[in-house]
Amino acid sequence: MRLFPSSSSLRRVCLMASLLVLGVTAPVRAQFTLPGMGDSETPSEPAPGLPREVPADLIEPQLLQREGPAEKFARIFNAELRDVEERQQQIVDQLKLLPDFRQTALKPVEFGYHSGISRTRPKWVQVDLGETVSPDAVAVTPVTVALDRRTEIGYGFPRSFRLDISDDAEFRTYETLAEYRAKDRNEAREAPFFAEVSGMKGRYVRLTAFQLWQPGEGRTGAPVLALGELFVLKGDRNLAAGRPVRSLDTAEQASLWSRAYLTDGRTSLGLPHRAESSPSSGFQSQTTEKTKESWVQIDLEESVPVNEIRLIPAIPEDFVFGLSFNFPLTFRVEISDNPDMLKADKLAQFVAGQLTEPGNNPVVISVKETPGRYLRLTVERRTPVPISFALAELQVFSDQRNVAEGKTVMAPHSIEEGKWSSKFLVDGFDSRNRLSGYQEWLSALKVRGESVREWRDLESRHAGLVDRTVERGVRYGGLGLGGTVALILLMLGRSRVRRRKDLESLRQQIASDFHDDIGSNLSSIALLAELGESEVLDDPEAAREELQEIKDTAKRTIQSMRDIVWMIRPVEETWKEMLARLRETAASLLKAHVYRFDLSGRFDDDLLPLQFKRDFFLIYKEVLNNIVKHAQATRVQIELEAARGRLTLRVTDDGRGFDNLEKGFKEGNGLSNLRRRAHHIGANLKVKSKKGEGTTVQLTSPLP
Repeated sequence: MRLFPSSSSLRRVCLMASLLVLGVTAPVRAQFTLPGMGDSETPSEPAPGLPREVPADLIEPQLLQREGPAEKFARIFNAELRDVEERQQQIVDQLKLLPDFRQTALKPVEFGYHSGISRTRPKWVQVDLGETVSPDAVAVTPVTVALDRRTEIGYGFPRSFRLDISDDAEFRTYETLAEYRAKDRNEAREAPFFAEVSGMKGRYVRLTAFQLWQPGEGRTGAPVLALGELFVLKGDRNLAAGRPVRSLDTAEQASLWSRAYLTDGRTSLGLPHRAESSPSSGFQSQTTEKTKESWVQIDLEESVPVNEIRLIPAIPEDFVFGLSFNFPLTFRVEISDNPDMLKADKLAQFVAGQLTEPGNNPVVISVKETPGRYLRLTVERRTPVPISFALAELQVFSDQRNVAEGKTVMAPHSIEEGKWSSKFLVDGFDSRNRLSGYQEWLSALKVRGESVREWRDLESRHAGLVDRTVERGVRYGGLGLGGTVALILLMLGRSRVRRRKDLESLRQQIASDFHDDIGSNLSSIALLAELGESEVLDDPEAAREELQEIKDTAKRTIQSMRDIVWMIRPVEETWKEMLARLRETAASLLKAHVYRFDLSGRFDDDLLPLQFKRDFFLIYKEVLNNIVKHAQATRVQIELEAARGRLTLRVTDDGRGFDNLEKGFKEGNGLSNLRRRAHHIGANLKVKSKKGEGTTVQLTSPLP
């Protein structure tokens, strides 16, 4: 951040101080109201005031451009504020690498489990896994809903709970898998709770809530327990999917709240995914004639035992997010060792009314372990009609592993166009992102939630620091206003003198560049043209060679002009532009070489000093030119690293080399020029070379 204070008059300085005072803003707190929950404990009678809506997407933190006068003033004088902003930027950069909260905002379908209003404490809910298992991790997802047109993040998520596992349905004996206690009573829970576990086993997993969620200050209503989904993970499978649920009490409300919805595989967080974008939309089938059946089949390449199938709905980019596209609701799934489905075993069948539109959630089908090589999904109709259906992905699990990814797909009516293809049914992507395993996804969302909460804490701290810094500045600024004006005028005077010297030095350097590079090339062109003129009639072949040399020299001259203009253009003084220029130069000069350009570390998008920009680029270009002209190399490795405040450029070739460590070796003008330029930017230049073993040039300098 550079500050250019006005020096024209005392009046303008006073005006600046006034703007600083006016720039201070106070935070505004929104007040919410929550309706009462009612008094009924009857499972079939939902309590009044149960949430009925899913709110819009959760707002993600963004680092706004804080360029108001108050922020500018506070940033200059408060190092703590600058540290806060730097950490916020790091968090925003980290969030770009993590999966987002895919909040579904279209319709309220199967939120999850909601307790009744019984005053018995503590409340509990448990899932029967059907057999004794040893899980790898457990997770619980919150529910974010709209209450009285207000977004309630983490509605009903308990402030304190414990997850236990036991072989006894009454939990007279048990082992504790994980515990949770909110740090802040008013903490809004939007990310899932996730914990890895090991060494414990049992058939039943119970969540016991000791401190319930309750409405915040100024709102009415009873404490409740509400959860989106309970995951019990083994490898990449959720062992709790579709399993029966018991609880102390419940408030059942069709299509909204139910014990069964705690293990139905549907959450407001959507599909398990990574941040990587998808190159495909998925698989789509469309019959051209009326028929009763249309199918798609995967060859698993060998007979394997199958115990779970996941259907991932397609939601292409041009389709409304939250609604699945052409998802089949009536179908059967079969497996066989014969591609024609002879002696096939039926794994599952769904008729009209059994499935609801899944939206942005997978349909998980747990089946009795059945072996087979070919798995077929057949969409059925009662009468012949044109059949159209689509899926983003079809996953087939054998134990804890998806054995369908990358396998061969057969489909008689597949649409092969653009982002739709049968091969995209098993490419590992949904229609928006790369798919992820449950453990990886839930763990990443946990990190995202912690980062978002830290960012919000920093945002509150940021506002307080700005307020306090500006307040102190206004309080004490008036006392030294006269002295400040005098100091500013003195600094401006010195700055102008220094700037004039820098500009004059830069002019001399640019003039030298024009003379050495452009002037030399133009002289060569003139000489070649003169020679070519005399050889046109006597030796046409020699004349053509001279013309080609003129053409090549002219190209080098144009490139040199572009480089010099780029080096002095202030609008392109950032690392982003510098890195793009370095790559472009390598591609241009090393056309006849096999080369790699490796980048590591973090390059901030700050302005680069003109002197550094000029000398660093010319060193880089000269090193590549020397390789092209003298090294006789075939391979070149370029490495650029920024770490711990240091910048390292390393260029290695496999050329003929030279023995620069021999006694009596004298550096030529090329190496001398490189060292001179390195000295200008405070850098250290090392050259290591040996005949027949290539050359390595390494430049190390402080990051500007």
